[in-house]
Amino acid sequence: MIGTDALQGMVLELQDEMSQYRHQFGIRRNEFITEAMSCGMSEVEARSYAIQSIGPVVPVECMPTLAPGKTRPLSPLLAARYRYVGDWKEIDEHLLLPDEVLRIARTEQFRGWISDMRNYWVESAPYRFGDDRLSLLSVANEEEGHFSMLVWKEPGEEPEVWTYASQHEYRFSHLLHWFKWLNGRSEE
Repeated sequence: MIGTDALQGMVLELQDEMSQYRHQFGIRRNEFITEAMSCGMSEVEARSYAIQSIGPVVPVECMPTLAPGKTRPLSPLLAARYRYVGDWKEIDEHLLLPDEVLRIARTEQFRGWISDMRNYWVESAPYRFGDDRLSLLSVANEEEGHFSMLVWKEPGEEPEVWTYASQHEYRFSHLLHWFKWLNGRSEE
């Protein structure tokens, strides 16, 4: 369990990481446009995908899990994330509000990915944990199954973040380390 002083420091550090991620969008946008154009996309089309959309803060009191009707209380880092911004879309990362978590988690396509991971990807989060210990944090590509999940291992502790993309898994001990990874400074 993380001590109170350490946790307060982590919340402040997370706020800084979220601010950096938000304000360095221009750099990521330019990199995305350059890469997309090198793959044959027109500049106009690339720019149409290279957007950042930040919704207003909305009250969030709990996080829905993949188990119907089951929620988890917000941890201090998750509470800080939802106090910072609401819905947050950027190029290929969509940090979800709880209503979007519920919508996506109920889709046949998402349930199919969870089932496949549970059946065929040994040691994946769905293989190791039940739906009541998993929440959806963000989606990078809904069609291809690129998403990040919260893994609630122990009550009262920060959930881990496990990211799945292109048949790869990345694990982070909590939200702060995930944002550092998004900012290009992974510590794990």
